[in-house]
Amino acid sequence: MPWPFDATPDAPSAATNMSEMERQMRAFPWETTAVGPVDAWPLGLKSAVRTVLDLRLPAYLAWGDTYVQFFNDAYVPILGDKKDAALGNDARITWSEIWPTIGPMWQQVRQGEALGSEGLPLTINRYGYYETCYFSYSYSPIYGDAGTVEGVLVTFADITKAVLGERRRDYQVKLADTLRRETEFGPMLKATIRLTSEYFTNSNVAYVELDEQKRTFTVKEEWKDGVETGGAQGTLPVDMLSPAQIDQLRAGTTICIDDVSTDPECAAVAKPCIMLGIHSVVVIPLKDGDRLHGAGFLYKDHPYRWTIDERTLAEDLARRTWEALRRIRAEEALREETRMLELLNRAGSVLASTLDIDTLLQAVTDAATELTGAEFGSFFYNGKDANGDAYLLYTLSGAPREAFEKLGHPRPTAVFAPTFNGGPPIRSDDITKDPRYGSMGPHHGMPKGHLPVCSYLAASVSSRSGEVLGGLFFGHSKPKMFDERTEQLISGFVAQAAVAIDNARLYELAQRAAKEREGILASERAARAEAERHSKMKDEFLAMLAHELRNPLAPITNAAQLLKMPTVDENLRLKAGNIISRQVRHMTELVDDLLDVSRVTRGLVKLETETLELNAVLRSAVEQARPHIEAKNHVLSVEMPARPVVVAGDRTRLVQVLVNLLNNAAKYTPAGGKILLRLETGPEQARMTVIDNGTGMDAKLLPHVFDLFTQAERTPDRSQGGLGIGLALVKTIVQMHGGQVEAHSDGPNLGASVSVLLPLSEGVAVPVPVRLQARARPVAPCTLTIVDDNVDAAQSLAVLLREQGHTVHVFDGAMRTLASNEIANTHAFILDIGLPDMTGYELARRLRRDHPTASFIALTGYGQARDRDLSKQAGFDHHLVKPVEFRALADILAQLPQCQPAAEAPKTGVAPEPDIAGVS
Repeated sequence: MPWPFDATPDAPSAATNMSEMERQMRAFPWETTAVGPVDAWPLGLKSAVRTVLDLRLPAYLAWGDTYVQFFNDAYVPILGDKKDAALGNDARITWSEIWPTIGPMWQQVRQGEALGSEGLPLTINRYGYYETCYFSYSYSPIYGDAGTVEGVLVTFADITKAVLGERRRDYQVKLADTLRRETEFGPMLKATIRLTSEYFTNSNVAYVELDEQKRTFTVKEEWKDGVETGGAQGTLPVDMLSPAQIDQLRAGTTICIDDVSTDPECAAVAKPCIMLGIHSVVVIPLKDGDRLHGAGFLYKDHPYRWTIDERTLAEDLARRTWEALRRIRAEEALREETRMLELLNRAGSVLASTLDIDTLLQAVTDAATELTGAEFGSFFYNGKDANGDAYLLYTLSGAPREAFEKLGHPRPTAVFAPTFNGGPPIRSDDITKDPRYGSMGPHHGMPKGHLPVCSYLAASVSSRSGEVLGGLFFGHSKPKMFDERTEQLISGFVAQAAVAIDNARLYELAQRAAKEREGILASERAARAEAERHSKMKDEFLAMLAHELRNPLAPITNAAQLLKMPTVDENLRLKAGNIISRQVRHMTELVDDLLDVSRVTRGLVKLETETLELNAVLRSAVEQARPHIEAKNHVLSVEMPARPVVVAGDRTRLVQVLVNLLNNAAKYTPAGGKILLRLETGPEQARMTVIDNGTGMDAKLLPHVFDLFTQAERTPDRSQGGLGIGLALVKTIVQMHGGQVEAHSDGPNLGASVSVLLPLSEGVAVPVPVRLQARARPVAPCTLTIVDDNVDAAQSLAVLLREQGHTVHVFDGAMRTLASNEIANTHAFILDIGLPDMTGYELARRLRRDHPTASFIALTGYGQARDRDLSKQAGFDHHLVKPVEFRALADILAQLPQCQPAAEAPKTGVAPEPDIAGVS
């Protein structure tokens, strides 16, 4: 194909003078590009291409909306490895890495505006890595045949070397001036890192210090393009470098990596580096003698070929800056050391010059506050005032006393207590975030007028004898103001202060301290012995509990297997049912006892106190304990005054106390034994005593007989059972009544006696009300709905209720219940509380809206008073605790208007005294 815009394509000199790019253009298949075949090119394109080829400076043409590329031989080096794919291609693809910069500029040119400038920085990737180059350029519009701008003509010169040389000279002058001008470590470090980030454009420059113990680099300064990145005081893991690279740094060798994803030394650490935005990096070691102190980091967020000049300059910068920083640090340390020595000397003179305690402590507080650099300091005396308040503010410095008074007295928390107990210094970079601070902080920020404490330092002031005189406390509103050096200084100063304070009473307090130390050791030994005893009691209790729970499981399991046999007759089936009921009742009583002792010993039980006769309490207790006593053929005698003995107490709990004592006497007395229950009065107290001729108690057991889980040694057969909680429960209930308990035994097999002493009361005792047993009433069939996620429990209860003639619907979840149409005519809902998809409380509320006349019965394992209150608030009419006696549920259903043909009012009256015939 002839070259259409060549005036003399057949001239002999044409091929001889033709450039390499012209040969390539003539051979290029332009019909496959957006500009089409050469014959169809507009005249403007042909002329522009001819101009590009004729220019001796680098020239480049991008034509059309797809920016098809044409360029001459001088432009080829700019392309680097891109040269083979650039001709005829889209400029946006070839120069994708700089298109965000040049694209908007070319758009301006397409509007007819020529652009040009010197020193344009562009980070290009032409050899497989990024490099920053500088160009002087001219962008000119090229018009098409229609008079519109169709192309962009680019002519330019690569001035990278000249720009870098000038920038380097300017940077070195500024750096030298900074190193000469700055005299403090912090400002010098910040200024040099900022300058370096301005020189190494598009790079992060950071100064880090190595923490060998934590294996981290702490970022002290980090900048990019002259702007702080916010990375200061952050950390980088040492493991972002391989062990070999760490060894390089320790040897003083710079690490230079162009691309962490391809560098073989970075194979194991490439991923964490890239996650930190580090794709190419130069790490320059900063050593203090043989110790690696830190490093200078220079890194980019993309692969980049670091030049020898860049690396050499970075190393020179690090060397010069590090030398200057070490010099400044040494000077600062010297000045600080001199200042500290002057402060210590001045404080020492004050400590030695006065014996007035007030003057001395104020001087100590002032000097210590200045020594630590705190904004305010205080000394709290370890004592108590007339109101009994501990840790009294004695002296303060740097703040008015009113500011401290608003804080109140320090409490013995994890923050303050160690100081007043003579512990080591406590230092916190931010006390408001310290775990020892706990939840004591203000809920809505620091109140107005309070001291804003962030950095915190406290040191105990103890005499040479060990007595803790008080504590020095220091605060600062900024974090991380007190370091290890500060802590060491204040520790030494406090020691001097303590000597001055305590000098006059040294010998006396030393002798007292020796005695106190011996007492402390004795207390520790006693406490250890007591802890071991309680631990042993706990282990024994767990073993006993396991035994007591397994015992009823055996007959329950046997009875259940019996019920599965097809040949079992009705009598055996009835007997098996009675066994299961009896053993379940035993386990229920066991669990109730455990819950009761837990609630009583934790003070969760509220007594229902009334004026009552102990005579009636004794009769009720005898009636309840009679089955246990008669089961072992014991002879029970009761002695009580003829006149009433009146006390103020909870009738139910006092009966519980006596029943417990009577049952214990029956249990630990061999069959056919004798038990005496005696009531007697003194001037101010009534005494109830239970005496038996049973197994008695060892003298070692007596001091602990009322402790929780305490029992005498038992034989492996555990024939007497029990968990060792009864007497502990007795003691707690009696103490809640303002009384005392006593136990006595002459020794094993010599019987025992337990007495309960209660303060007498005046007034008339309230008679005992009792609900007479109602006759069984006929029950009409009802429609019932059971909701319980324990399917076995729900289905078995449904079977029992259906046997009573009721219609029963069973669901295992709240949502299924609400979605069912079967519950429309329900008379009573029996709901579990702990459902998986919704609480029984919420389910009751929702059902109540659609079934306002229905009754709601809670059937749950939660049986404490609070649980009953919650169910009542949720709208339940009744609350039954699992496992429930079926008779109790049947009685509730019999009272429902829907389930009885006629309602009868319950009868009440005064209980007749229980028959204690045969009891003398």
